[in-house]
Amino acid sequence: MTPLLVIIFAALIAWAVWQFFPALPARAFRALDRKHGRMRSCFVNLGPAHWHVLEGGHGETLVLLHGFNADADHFNRVTRHLATHFRVLAPDLPGFGETTAVDASDFRIEAQADSVIAWMDRVGVRHCYLGGSSMGGYIALAVARKIPQRIRALWLLAPGGVENVEYSPFYQEIAEDRHNPLIIRHLSDFRRLIDYCFVHPPWIPLPLARFLAARSAARAVEHQRAFDAIRFDSAPADQLADGLEVPALIVWGRSDQILNPAGAQVLAARMKHAEVLMLPDTGHLPMLENPTTVAEAWLGYTERLARTEAGPTGP
Repeated sequence: MTPLLVIIFAALIAWAVWQFFPALPARAFRALDRKHGRMRSCFVNLGPAHWHVLEGGHGETLVLLHGFNADADHFNRVTRHLATHFRVLAPDLPGFGETTAVDASDFRIEAQADSVIAWMDRVGVRHCYLGGSSMGGYIALAVARKIPQRIRALWLLAPGGVENVEYSPFYQEIAEDRHNPLIIRHLSDFRRLIDYCFVHPPWIPLPLARFLAARSAARAVEHQRAFDAIRFDSAPADQLADGLEVPALIVWGRSDQILNPAGAQVLAARMKHAEVLMLPDTGHLPMLENPTTVAEAWLGYTERLARTEAGPTGP
């Protein structure tokens, strides 16, 4: 076989894999993204559930919780900047990513918080910083409400569940029973959700987009049940935040179409020690769209917190 035929044959194979076996290149892209984020994959058994966790870095422990219909890989871009300062643990929550959900899983926020606490106990996390994006931020609030003595500070990235705000464009669509963009059934649904989430969408290779869309489509019924439990059967974030003394940094994109950015001030007004950072020209997932700024904000916040805890020095 001539070199030209070898090249053509290899190109045809690569094209076939790209088009018809998206899981293979998707896993390769994901592995590169994790390596770039200084994270590695591991699994933890907890009862009947098999938890997938990304772990990396060194220092004080920072637990990160992803949002609805997402996974721990959403933090890879920001962990690249944090791994030299924190030991980062980012689990796939039950029913999402590569973590299995047991039959009749309870997706209420309080129940998900209990699952996170059980997982923390299982992996030996007794005291940590706790961050979360969207649904993950909502869960983080519930965890801090349950075990405030174990949470050094909260990092809330556009957290869900804030009740006393006007509907965002996303929730307006749901309220009018037109469509729930978070429930993915086709690749077109996935692309539509990306448009909702970002002002400047990151590049997502087609095989990875197809892989993620197919994974979500296979769980569409379960995800609808989860969404309803979160929306109708969970305590609102306003209530969970009320009087909470755990320090918190709330970060929100001003152009968020999924959740109303006004929720940042609603939560801050209810919490004892909360700071708010509003990011211009940023959508619902600031750690993906603006990772450097978000990481620097968190590093600066924890440094100020540490100085405050140390108290005044000198004469």
